[in-house]
Order: sequence, then structure tokens, then C-alpha cells
Amino acid sequence: MERDVCVVWMPDDVRTEIQLDAEDTDGAFCLVVDHPPVGWSLPAHRHHNEAETIHVVQGDFEFEVDGLRSRISAGRSIHIPRGVTHSSANIGRQTGCRVVLFSPAGMEGFFLEAGAATPDSEIDLAAVVASATRHGWEFMSGP
Repeated sequence: MERDVCVVWMPDDVRTEIQLDAEDTDGAFCLVVDHPPVGWSLPAHRHHNEAETIHVVQGDFEFEVDGLRSRISAGRSIHIPRGVTHSSANIGRQTGCRVVLFSPAGMEGFFLEAGAATPDSEIDLAAVVASATRHGWEFMSGP
């Protein structure tokens, strides 16, 4: 069944589209598409509840997963098991585009709670971190 895509803006001007949520997949997974700008990075963290699979559609990203660094470019994918420490950054020269699958579903709640409705909305970083923590994120150092 087709549904409207929910678009939210995350810190650092990351446009995030929630394509499928728990209701759409009977709780199996949620699917988001994000567009991290040049220079974007996410510090080392892990998810206590979900595994994360990322397919890069556009751009160049550096990932560190469980201490191993790799560069992932358009057309390639990476899987991060639940509970594994990871970080990522857009190291390319353009805004990237990634399809991100979290399994099981539930992470969409974080994006809906922490994201802003428009790109020019002010985002409270402390509230984002608090929301991330409620949704099972653990940062290895301050975001």
C-alpha cells in the first residue's frame, strides 16, 4: 500500500524521508532515505535495539564499524549489526543520498520526535540527544 512520505530535517541540515515505518512492515523494519551534506558526520555510537543497513545512492562516505574504517561510494552497501559501535561521515564533494534500513522497526520514532518540519527550524541538540537515548542510541563520546 502506497503512503505519503514524511520528511523531517535533522541536525546539520540532513533531509530525512521516512519511506516505510513499523505499521507498513508489521514491525520488521523501517526504511529512511537521508541526504547528508558535504562535511556531515555522526560520532561513534551504537543502537541497542536495531541493526542498520545502509546503501549509498549518491556520494562518498567513510564508515568506522567496530574499529575498522572503510570508504563506501555510490552503489555499495554496508551492514552494521545491532550493538556494534559505528560512525560515519560524508567525505565527498556533494550532498549524499543513502537508503537506510533499521531492523526491527522503531527508529522512525526517533526521526519523528527529533526532526524539524522545515530546514530553517531551530533544532535543540540536547533534545535530539535525549530522544536518541530514549530510542536506544548510546554515544561513545559527546555528539
